Amino acid sequence: MKLKTLSLQLFTLRTLLENVEVVPLNEQIVATYIQEIEPTRICSSLKVCFDGTDYWLFDGHHRLEAMKRLGFNTCKVQIFKGSRRDAFRRYIKDKLKCKHRGSTTVFTHCLRILSEDEEWKNLDPSKLANLFNRKQVFFYNLQDLKSYGWRYFCMSINKHGTINLLRR
Repeated sequence: MKLKTLSLQLFTLRTLLENVEVVPLNEQIVATYIQEIEPTRICSSLKVCFDGTDYWLFDGHHRLEAMKRLGFNTCKVQIFKGSRRDAFRRYIKDKLKCKHRGSTTVFTHCLRILSEDEEWKNLDPSKLANLFNRKQVFFYNLQDLKSYGWRYFCMSINKHGTINLLRR
């Protein structure tokens, strides 16, 4: 449930994982946002979940980086009610939508985050399937991928959860 849109200090926004880069920053995307934002000093709202204490960023990582580089102190955010867990779910669900199906980098990134985060890595695949609206086989295949120690490059993942791998 969306609460409202506010202007917040950039330093109040928290990322989902402290020691792991949630979104691999693409310098081209950041540069594009810098070119877009710089003339007008206007940027579309970032999306965060607010749990009563912290604002958890789940959409707008590249825009946030562009604003930091341009020296912004505040930004507009759309605030949704929810905790870090809710923000994490929104982030992963957005990345796993059909529009990203062709991007193996995005899938590999999402799978890696799910397998490294303390809260998610030990959950049963059936619970993960319910939380992310995916088929269970998708998360069973994720466990198989983890067991290989990420020695494979994810070539593609279809809607049924089959992961096609290429050995590195």
